[in-house]
Amino acid sequence: MSNLFGMIWTGVSGVNAAQIGISVTGNNMSNMKTENYSRQTVELVTKKPQYTYNGAIGKGVDVAAVRREYDDLLAANVRNSNSNYLYYNSMSTTLKSAMLYFNELESGSGLGDALKNYFNAWQDLSNSAPDDTSESLTKRTVLVKAADTLAMKIRDGYKYLEDTRTQCDITIQNEVNAINEITTQIAKLNKEIVSAEAMGQPANELRDMRDGLLDDLAEKTQISTYLREDGSVSVYMNGQTLVDNGTAHKLLTEKDPNNDNHLKVMWKTDNPNSKPIDMTSLMKGGTIAAQLQVRDNELKQYQSDLDALAKKMIEETNRIHATGMGLDKASEYTGKTQVINPEYPLNSPEGMLPYPVKNGSFEINISTPTGKTDDEGNDIYDTRKITIQVSESDTLKTVLEKINQQGGNYVSASLNIDNTVTIKAAAGCYIAFGEDTTDFLMATGMNSFFSGSSAKDINLDASIKENPRLIAASEFGAEGDNTNALKISKLQTTSFSTVKGNVTFSAFYGYFIGEMSSAKSQSDTFKATTEMAYKELNTQLMSIRGVSEGDEQVNLSLYQKMFEINSRYINVVDEMLNTLINGLGSAGR
Repeated sequence: MSNLFGMIWTGVSGVNAAQIGISVTGNNMSNMKTENYSRQTVELVTKKPQYTYNGAIGKGVDVAAVRREYDDLLAANVRNSNSNYLYYNSMSTTLKSAMLYFNELESGSGLGDALKNYFNAWQDLSNSAPDDTSESLTKRTVLVKAADTLAMKIRDGYKYLEDTRTQCDITIQNEVNAINEITTQIAKLNKEIVSAEAMGQPANELRDMRDGLLDDLAEKTQISTYLREDGSVSVYMNGQTLVDNGTAHKLLTEKDPNNDNHLKVMWKTDNPNSKPIDMTSLMKGGTIAAQLQVRDNELKQYQSDLDALAKKMIEETNRIHATGMGLDKASEYTGKTQVINPEYPLNSPEGMLPYPVKNGSFEINISTPTGKTDDEGNDIYDTRKITIQVSESDTLKTVLEKINQQGGNYVSASLNIDNTVTIKAAAGCYIAFGEDTTDFLMATGMNSFFSGSSAKDINLDASIKENPRLIAASEFGAEGDNTNALKISKLQTTSFSTVKGNVTFSAFYGYFIGEMSSAKSQSDTFKATTEMAYKELNTQLMSIRGVSEGDEQVNLSLYQKMFEINSRYINVVDEMLNTLINGLGSAGR
């Protein structure tokens, strides 16, 4: 009889196993669309048999475990692959935004067009009479607008790039905050998993949650993991520990004074005496590394390119404009450059002129009244010229002394309280500058067309913006002389030595756009390659952990059949037991 009872329990074990199998199958089907869910399977094992004199008799089936279908090594490869993909995706997105901003093809009003319009306006002015004709004044007004627009486009472009770098900082800060939240949650889940599994309780759902957090973490920065025997996972970022069992080590950000106060990413232990480690240049993969790369390399380089363009534009235009004359006679000129120390040599760091002064000379033309008039009643002037010799060893004060010595009673030079220079003609006289082989006039900001010294502050000189008659289109002021305007217009096709080599202004901007296009194209290529690799690996992982409706339908049918067969088996054994009991009872009577 004991064998019959044992047979019943054999059948019960099958029923119980089938019930658990159906329950697990139902759970899988319920979570088919649940993010980060890993398919679960029932691991069945044969119970230890009962050994009798007739041999070993089976005692049914046991559910050894409800196993979570997952491949930790493959999952780590998926994370790294996704981290690489999101790195290039983030770069591509930011570079695309920059391309759209500077690409003038769509609007026709970009920086490239502003450059063309600026030089065309000088060309048009060179073809007009230099006197007070309506044509000349109209063309001067057009030039003022074109120059003002060009300066604005350069400033706006520089500001856009700086704003974009600042937006990178915001993204970096947000991602660092997110990393700290994620690592805190992972550390908490580590404790829960270790505790549950130590008591023999499955922690499949907790492990799914933790793996989902690891996936989220890898989107922000490339990580490596180590799964410990107790069920906890340690997380590392380029050799530094982010999570160790139940402890999370947080990242922080600091402003970097050596990088325009942009953020740098730091790692620090919980030890209050430890010093933070700068991880900025060490971060790989994910959105943070991408934003750091774009901010400190591509965008910074574009800013440097715009600076180079602006500086060269200011330098070359002002060099020519300084030696020219406008429609209105001028009795004095005040430079725009503030010299730090006028008692040091002009080219010394202490002197701090924006442009180097060369050995050579510059001319000052002095128009003095004769007391006579022409047939139209205009005053007649005599013109005399003084030549000021300048050497690199001269100080600003010694140059001013030379002007005062040679200028006699006609020209004086003085140093203003703000360390700018004023060169002034005597009463009733007028001055204009002639040939300058030293660049002294440009360096001190005399008769400038542009103000500022970089892409950040380039602007049309305020006096010219207010009065276009001050545009020095003429070299000598003679009738029909627009030599200066022609010289400046030809700058468009003149090659200059730059970091891009010997290029024209138009070519320089072309290289600028080309750099953007090349960087964007390269990031797009790597984005496509890494995305494909990620999708292939993820497909492999999902084939392991993903829930298949067809597979679960088959499992459901099998467990249902298992339940039915074992139920019938129990009924058969029960009938046998009843027969035996009833039969024994009848024999006893």
